[in-house]
Amino acid sequence: MKKSVCGLIIFLAFVGVSVTNAHAERLLAVGIAQLDCNFDPDLAKRVATNIAKITSYAHVIKTLKNPDMIVFPEVCIPGPCSPDEFAKLAEPIPAGPTTQALMKLAKDLKVWLIPGTLFEKENGKLYNTLVVISPEGKFVTKYRKIFPARPVEPSEPGDQFVVFDIPGKAKVGLMICYDSMFPEVARTLTWMGAEVIIKPTYQDDSEGGERCRIPIVQTRAMENQAWVVDCNAAAPMANGLSSIIDPEGRVVEKLGNSEAFTSVVLDLDQVTRVREKGSFAGGFTFLKYWAYLTKVKSFPPYEKGIANGPLFKTLSPGWVDNPSQIKPY
Repeated sequence: MKKSVCGLIIFLAFVGVSVTNAHAERLLAVGIAQLDCNFDPDLAKRVATNIAKITSYAHVIKTLKNPDMIVFPEVCIPGPCSPDEFAKLAEPIPAGPTTQALMKLAKDLKVWLIPGTLFEKENGKLYNTLVVISPEGKFVTKYRKIFPARPVEPSEPGDQFVVFDIPGKAKVGLMICYDSMFPEVARTLTWMGAEVIIKPTYQDDSEGGERCRIPIVQTRAMENQAWVVDCNAAAPMANGLSSIIDPEGRVVEKLGNSEAFTSVVLDLDQVTRVREKGSFAGGFTFLKYWAYLTKVKSFPPYEKGIANGPLFKTLSPGWVDNPSQIKPY
């Protein structure tokens, strides 16, 4: 009898441990809101209208989906605009009134909030800047777009990569739209520990359409064995197709072109498994190969300078800096 009781106790203890471990899974519920933004020529009214729309969607998503984080598209508050409007809309971050209003929203909803990008001014320079706000309404960090989309975007390039920690959940890296065209951005975020890469976007069909977005974010996810959350603005000014990609490049969720929202629970333990054991049912440990297998430890473009490569001897220096410089060919 005593042995039976002891056996039962051991069994229950084992089950209890198993249940506890199951509850310890690292899960991050992310909601994305694919919005069309207002382009009112009255800039104050434009910002107020777009903040009101973000607020409305955030409340709906929180009520219906209860995510840990809500992500909005690039420039969904100020909207794409001329250099003159950019300067008028720019604010200090986090001291400016827009960031302060968004901090209150995050606190009210008790959610991690990534409200698209804002126009930032500091020391006479203007940046396209992504902000992160905690569920306590605290400003956590900001990321200035490293690769502004010349010739249509007048902002200064940022020079800092940003990864932040959601305690007990995930390490999250930030990039913005055009940054994804440069694989070094996502790879650097991954090297810094990012398991999820958040990518607010403003892209329309004139910029390559779907072929210039979905395959790119799938590749960034696959090669870095990370979740990628790509939140674009909606039609008619952008083309939507916001997507959430898993660490093996699968499209887990994809919206259409119109205004919409969705949410996905990201399994962060999947990132660990794939990076440790390999993609595609095991074996393909891309990141480990990058670190340990290759005999190339220094890549020539970075060792010798990108502009010093033979390629650039065949090209004229500089670039098209604004739309007036575009020449048909």
